[in-house]
Amino acid sequence: MIDNLEVKRKIAHLCTGLFIVTSYYYGILTQKYIFFLIIFFGILSIISMKFKLPIANFLLENFERKKYIKKFPFKGMIFFLGGSLLAIKLFPEDIALASIIILTLGDSVSFLVGQFLGKTKLAFNGLKKLEGILAGMLCAFLGSIIFVNLTEGFFGSLFAMIVEGAGLKIGVSDIDDNFIVPLVAGTVIYLFRTGFKVFLI
Repeated sequence: MIDNLEVKRKIAHLCTGLFIVTSYYYGILTQKYIFFLIIFFGILSIISMKFKLPIANFLLENFERKKYIKKFPFKGMIFFLGGSLLAIKLFPEDIALASIIILTLGDSVSFLVGQFLGKTKLAFNGLKKLEGILAGMLCAFLGSIIFVNLTEGFFGSLFAMIVEGAGLKIGVSDIDDNFIVPLVAGTVIYLFRTGFKVFLI
């Protein structure tokens, strides 16, 4: 059964990620602006818990998971921006942008392909499809090598999609992949770039 809400969410996720990467690369979007966007959506989230603002309510009804509309409105956007900003803060620009594009393409494509074409459930996560994960990894890899080399892009995408497929949890709570995926991708790329010298210091 096609989940229309999740399809819309992943398309929005794809557009948001491509906008962040492109606008940051060309100097239109800065770290300061991303931080202000996080604050803006954080405030909007708090207000939306109490009041129905016309545009905000439209976005929530069309793009937010039902369980978060009252509990944590705009959770996906806040974590996506937060994960992107953290990657930019922690890593060199090319690694950060590769990490964000891995999140953007890997997450969106893996869901969309899994939803429409997937047949094989992952043994360790029945909600994910093998075909989706492989397609997501391929697209993430192709996007990442715009910024990093083939080896870095391959292993960054591989480990990021393993994390994406695993659906990590702390207790009963899911770890938001918008936050963890770019950190895993960026860390793996950085380790391959430095020849794992960080472990030798």
